[in-house]
Amino acid sequence: MNRFLLPALLLCALLLSACGSAAANEPAPSPLPTMVISARPSPSPTLQPTAVPTLPATATPEPTATPEPTATSVPTTTPQPTPEPITAPLAVPRGSVTSRPFAVMYDNHPNAYPQTGMNGAAIVFEALAEFGITRYMAIFIPGISPDMAVIGPVRSTRSYYVEWAKGLRAVYVHAGGSPEGLLLAETAIELINMDALRGNASRYFYRTRDRSAPHNLYTSSANIAAFAAANERPVEGLEEIGFMYSPESPPDERPARQTLRYFFIYREASVGWQYDPATNSYLYFRGNRAHVDAATGAQLQFKNVVILEVPERPIPNDPKGRIEQDVIGEGQARIFRDGRMIEATWRKAAGYAQLHFVDADGNEVPLAPGSVWIAAIPDLANLTVEGGR
Repeated sequence: MNRFLLPALLLCALLLSACGSAAANEPAPSPLPTMVISARPSPSPTLQPTAVPTLPATATPEPTATPEPTATSVPTTTPQPTPEPITAPLAVPRGSVTSRPFAVMYDNHPNAYPQTGMNGAAIVFEALAEFGITRYMAIFIPGISPDMAVIGPVRSTRSYYVEWAKGLRAVYVHAGGSPEGLLLAETAIELINMDALRGNASRYFYRTRDRSAPHNLYTSSANIAAFAAANERPVEGLEEIGFMYSPESPPDERPARQTLRYFFIYREASVGWQYDPATNSYLYFRGNRAHVDAATGAQLQFKNVVILEVPERPIPNDPKGRIEQDVIGEGQARIFRDGRMIEATWRKAAGYAQLHFVDADGNEVPLAPGSVWIAAIPDLANLTVEGGR
């Protein structure tokens, strides 16, 4: 398939998505904490756009896909405003995790933006779903992440996200998914599977009235914790979760600027990060616009940005154009911290194993103390970096 298509055709493809199968009717839940799902952007710096190539007028359109059905038994509610700023550093030193993390699949369809709650995640994974649309998996760690009153919109699983979640021994939160992802999530002994489209979990989710389904499905930290408590089983390996850290660079050693930008399939759908030396963190952009949290209006920012090279390939004969990615093994990586770039290798020895970042000598690369954003792109050639050290 020719991936360099007319931007108009890209927009058409972006309007396609997948979710899962319908769930059985469930009783209405007890009242849930709620919040207004609307954006109030704050002023932020602007990235310079990259050049967009001239595309041929004879480009072939993307194949279309039929959206999967969504659950009809999930209760509907209207959130109320209770925004709280996130000020915790969200660092996860190895050995600090004492209970299962919450791994939540986030919708990133244009109709799902802005999302709520990712600013409280200690780790976020970003990777392709299909048709150039990405999806997020946000990791909330009890005792480290703040309790989030609103989390979502929640969307469906893919098998490679499950592999990442297995290493984290997570409560895996999603709404349906691909056949491979659903099977793996349900059978993985490392996980507690919390699928909104299954009868045992649907009452822990709700839908809002300000968006159309399937882009309006939400949950909360309290609901995930309640589901986990009702379905808990013994867990091993929590002490292996986390990263190594080293102290931040002092202010007088930080560069004035660093900008990184990457795309997954379509250059026109690039995202980017801009380094802020005052906070020693990276600000997230959708194209050239600040990516904000719906509840607070604040731009997402993370202390570390890690770019993994993970080639993707289509699943043969998949009617919805899904892809597969090999996230077990190793590959090239680039780590951004303190306004500088570090070349590294990512390694994940097995589904149950942790994801590690090592240098050329096999030593683990320390991160800056704080939150970590991990993006899996098909080719590091899709990454451009300006400035920094």
